[in-house]
Amino acid sequence: MLRRIVGAGLLLAQVALLCALLVAPAFKVHAVDVRGERLLSRSAVLGAARIPESSLFTLDDEAIRSRIAALPWVRSATVTTQLPSTVNIAVTEWQPAVLLRHGSDATYIAANEAVLPFTQATESARRGTPLLLDYRAGPQQPLPSGFAELLGGAAQRWSATFGCTLDAFVINNSNIFSAWCHSGWQAVFGALDSSQAAAAIPGQLAVLAALRGRLDFASPAFGYVDLENPGAPAAGGKPGEPPALTSDISGSILPSSPAPPRVPAPASRAAPTAAAGPAAAPTPTPAPTPRPTPTPLVFTLASPSPTPRH
Repeated sequence: MLRRIVGAGLLLAQVALLCALLVAPAFKVHAVDVRGERLLSRSAVLGAARIPESSLFTLDDEAIRSRIAALPWVRSATVTTQLPSTVNIAVTEWQPAVLLRHGSDATYIAANEAVLPFTQATESARRGTPLLLDYRAGPQQPLPSGFAELLGGAAQRWSATFGCTLDAFVINNSNIFSAWCHSGWQAVFGALDSSQAAAAIPGQLAVLAALRGRLDFASPAFGYVDLENPGAPAAGGKPGEPPALTSDISGSILPSSPAPPRVPAPASRAAPTAAAGPAAAPTPTPAPTPRPTPTPLVFTLASPSPTPRH
């Protein structure tokens, strides 16, 4: 009988001690350490976490983690506790796949298509993020699904694949998508008017990579490579970026900057025909540059059998 009384007393003492720990001020959450946030603000992470003012022992770590992970720019999150009263939050953010500039607005887009305004607070993420200049009139039009991720991957491999520096991707006001290189030429992919057009870009890039042995992309004697018909790529024009485009690329992309000048539509041109080389070139036509240029000589390259280069 005495043994039972002693056992019950010990149990009550343990319960009392546990209750004391649960309500003890020393074990209530007093500090939250947030790490890994670069694009997101600390306040945004804490706002999503919604950490209750309770004991560290009653905190639901998984519920807090799930709420943080639901933020569009959070790729993963971990939540741990540290006695006596600290909650540790570590987030891994999505990296911007591209910085989209339309008019005076600039927006980061991640591979998962999350968007975030480009501001002074997020300016540090601009380094290493490829630029997409959209000169189409009117409100910003939605990009094809997966387009930002596609451009981000292409930009990462550009220098190794083509031996030159990518300056910017461009959608002109006629919806023609191209890529401008620092050496003064552009790869023209054609109208970005459907998901099929976007899906064709990796194949067009493979064709362009196969031409590296025949065209000098680092010191070009041409202003564009037309890939609208990947089976018969054509090169022509004169190298050199338009000054307005150079100005936009060079860094005048803060939200406070004025809207960039609209790029004129490229002049229409006849589809290039197959030819053995420059001597058999068709009638000269204007280059598909963002501004009118003198009529250049266009020549068609024999269709290669490309293999992607990484």
